[in-house]
Amino acid sequence: MTTAIIFDMDGVLVDSEPVWVKVEQEIYLQCYGVHLSDEDFKDSAGIRIDKLLTEHHHRYSLPLQDVPLRVEEIVAEVGRQIQTNPQPMPGVVELLETIQHHGLPMVVASSSPQKQITRVLDALNISHYFSHQISAEGMINGKPHPAVFLRAAEILSVNPEECIVIEDAVNGMVAAKAAQMKVIVMPAPEARQDKRFGLADIQVNGLSEVWQAIQQLK
Repeated sequence: MTTAIIFDMDGVLVDSEPVWVKVEQEIYLQCYGVHLSDEDFKDSAGIRIDKLLTEHHHRYSLPLQDVPLRVEEIVAEVGRQIQTNPQPMPGVVELLETIQHHGLPMVVASSSPQKQITRVLDALNISHYFSHQISAEGMINGKPHPAVFLRAAEILSVNPEECIVIEDAVNGMVAAKAAQMKVIVMPAPEARQDKRFGLADIQVNGLSEVWQAIQQLK
């Protein structure tokens, strides 16, 4: 059976989740005087940026027509910061080299906009490991809906059951399981005790543990 490996990007390949939060907080404070709190980012990992900002605007009664502009500003600034100071997750190149050596196809399937995926992978110099870069941008539903992962399986011409997804977020894990795929979760340290991650097939603490987990699931 062919095994395809599908990577989420933010929090899996690149340590970018703190950058997203920081930029959103700065822009909302600057534009509206709104201090975004921890509650505003609860379970936000893996959510498409336009959906998340729409939630911010509803919560704080901000003009919904501003959302596309805020999305553009935030994506541009996050991309700039990552390109200026890219922070790959520890062990990412070693893992990608190992998977490539064993001949398993790899794609990225992310909630980030397409341009952002390209920017980040180029900044980390890892784009050549992936046959495709797939964004949930423009899809009717983003994660936790399985659409982006099902699209990845379709592009790879494999059955969903033949895919292993590497995720860091509850929303992404739910999307992968809804797609009938196996999922390895690598939560941030502060989220490792979240019992919802029990839905995953295997939970790891870092990328150095992922290849062994893949071998267990193949």
